[in-house]
Amino acid sequence: MFPYPFYYFSCHDYTEQEEERIEKINNAFFNEMHIHVGGVAGDTGIEGVKLDFRNGLRLQIPAGDYHVRLSDAETGIILFDEDVSEVILASEEKYYIPWLVEIFFAGQKVFEHQFDTEGQHVHIMVVSRCLGDVLAILPGVAMYAESHNVQISMDVGENLRDFVREAYPQFVLCQYVPEDVYAVFYLAAGLGDPHFMPINGQMMPLRAAVQQIMGLEQLPPRVPWQPHKPRCIKEPYVCIAVQASGVAKSWLWPGGWEEIVAYLKNLGYRVLCIDRDREQSEYGITVKIPAGAEDFTGNHPLAERADMLAYADFFIGLSSGLSWLAWMAGCPAVLIAGFTAPWYEFPESYRVMNPRVCHFCFHDEKIHYIDRACQRYEKDSEHYLECQRMIPPTMVKRAIERCIHDHGRQ
Repeated sequence: MFPYPFYYFSCHDYTEQEEERIEKINNAFFNEMHIHVGGVAGDTGIEGVKLDFRNGLRLQIPAGDYHVRLSDAETGIILFDEDVSEVILASEEKYYIPWLVEIFFAGQKVFEHQFDTEGQHVHIMVVSRCLGDVLAILPGVAMYAESHNVQISMDVGENLRDFVREAYPQFVLCQYVPEDVYAVFYLAAGLGDPHFMPINGQMMPLRAAVQQIMGLEQLPPRVPWQPHKPRCIKEPYVCIAVQASGVAKSWLWPGGWEEIVAYLKNLGYRVLCIDRDREQSEYGITVKIPAGAEDFTGNHPLAERADMLAYADFFIGLSSGLSWLAWMAGCPAVLIAGFTAPWYEFPESYRVMNPRVCHFCFHDEKIHYIDRACQRYEKDSEHYLECQRMIPPTMVKRAIERCIHDHGRQ
């Protein structure tokens, strides 16, 4: 598959902190990625010289008096400029770079190509399997496809394929890299390795990840969900989700959810809990469906969940995938979260957080996330998980009041 060894080069010097992250991604992992996307496929018209953009830039050079210059076409900055022979040049960076490739043989330029996906086939590898990450990223892919007139194929997690197929029928879903692909983008979010994102994902909105990875000029708008079925619940209702990808994101005020459920029912709402599971336990903390809420939990198709949210008066949740599903469905969302900053999720939410306690550790670049609930404090500290623990129900009720005032009752 690969006739020559790989020679990796980087487009810039990394900081010490970035270097620490990079140590987790070594050449062995890069080589596995190359095997997944296959051999260098692009024909240059020069025997033995091949070029593609399936795993960053890959340029295969045979034996001979070759010199390669790789530049940023927008800035003119030279990123690589060396004599090479019997090697496959491979960029460490996998995100969008406006490559200008120049190849010289015996001192004469014999090939030039500028990276351009216009009218091409682009394959998307969705690295994250988290619902929120994927829902935040996909509008950018749709914008890219339209603005660049490209055909999109995509590899997305099995748990999301049916929903993505319904929400974005223009994408071709497949678990392999098609032969005619011009470029492959790897869509990650959040705590991304600097090889896959030009900016630390902790420091920008989740929706902006695709903007940086694929080179979009603006933040993509929401792609609205069109309900597949008519409304099936006659009474006014509110959906809630009390679980997230970890208990660090849960609302942990004692009895908080039960108080809010009672408050909503007193306002005349049915309260439907739409978490996948009835209970979640981690680090000695258990989160479960609150007393008084109607049990609509279960591993239901996401399209059904989106329809239910589309007809709800509003949604109350966390920094989690179901909040992003509510956003996609056009359902007003009250979002209880001190773990992440308000700018990280969608700006339309009614955000509830307590700025007077420890907060936003997700965006602290000094923190290297480890397997524990609270990243800043030990369990015996009075500040343990206070970003989610010290949000009183009064704050949540004020956000609900603003939401009802703005959107009324259906």
